[in-house]
Amino acid sequence: MAEKINDILSSWGAGRNALLYGPPATGKTRLISELFEALRNRPKSDRGILLDVTNAQTPFSRPELDITIPLPAKVVWTTFHQSYGYEDFVLGLRPDITASGTSLKPWSGVFLDAALELADPDSEYCSVVIFIDEINRGNAARIFGEFMTFLDFDYREDGSVPLPVPLRQLVYSEGQSEEIRRPSSKKATIPEGFTFPKHIYIVATMNSVDRAAVPIDSALARRFDRIEMRPNPDVLASHWRLEKAAIAAANTDNWESLTPFETAYLLLDRLNVAIASNLGPEFELGHGLLTPMRATKVDDSGAEIPVEEKFAWRSLAKAWDDVLFPQLEDRYSGRPDQLLELLHVESPPPAGDFAWALRATKSGAITARTLAPVRVSELDIDVIKRSFRWLTM
Repeated sequence: MAEKINDILSSWGAGRNALLYGPPATGKTRLISELFEALRNRPKSDRGILLDVTNAQTPFSRPELDITIPLPAKVVWTTFHQSYGYEDFVLGLRPDITASGTSLKPWSGVFLDAALELADPDSEYCSVVIFIDEINRGNAARIFGEFMTFLDFDYREDGSVPLPVPLRQLVYSEGQSEEIRRPSSKKATIPEGFTFPKHIYIVATMNSVDRAAVPIDSALARRFDRIEMRPNPDVLASHWRLEKAAIAAANTDNWESLTPFETAYLLLDRLNVAIASNLGPEFELGHGLLTPMRATKVDDSGAEIPVEEKFAWRSLAKAWDDVLFPQLEDRYSGRPDQLLELLHVESPPPAGDFAWALRATKSGAITARTLAPVRVSELDIDVIKRSFRWLTM
């Protein structure tokens, strides 16, 4: 996570916005949550060492994380969705009811309000950071509108070609706009020819798999540095306190002795290699789908102890039933033979029951090429062990 945060800060330092993209459960939202907190309370960096010769006990320490934008920074979080619009992000008109009648008054959205914040001489902030979760869940081109231009730092204040903010919805008088209501209950006006402030930064997340999402167009995409978030089984190894180097590839000699956590690690790795080969890497399964599996628990005395192996196998089976397999079904929709091959349906273990099989039919005229429905978590524990271990092969 620290490396990705440094990538985001480097993009901001170069006058660019950052876009985190990848399959679900690869840590995108968690990463921007950590960055959100880092801007409020600067953490220690994972780079560099400070030497304090006056401190004999702990002479070495880490410096604070190098934040490449002016501080203090105001941080704002928003999530795009299908009903989110220009009125929410830039400028909208809302009815104002008074004794003399009803009129429409301008209200600033998230992006314009960031500009008004930095234009306010009484503001305590030197920069504004906008976190946009699920940027492709809404129609981003419509949401930004003409303000897409100001994602490019060249067209902002102190840029190479600063442009005036085009707010034709506002009424101007004597060089000043009408009052704009802000979410903070403040009011502001902007002068004619107002240029967009420089120190407004955006980091967004984008799900590369969601078919219901709206693809972002090239004009918007080129204004972001793309930072890929890939599935990383090593996160699971750390989460379960496994020695990565000690995890051997499954083979005919060792598959029956794999622990539940080694099995889960190898299973995710094998599934993702197959998915990347069949469908493309953007369809892989995120490691976060398996983090609910816990290697330890806290007992009544408050001590941390390993979970029972039986509990771990059941936990893997439940994650499979509730999360992993539904996503596999979605990805392999229309490709039943590839799914059957992925699950070794026609090449089961040499002995013992196996969780997955072809659907039975009483009609001799039809050859079933679809899976029999099954909830693996409800099977006997020995079948669960055998089935998942065999899937790692």
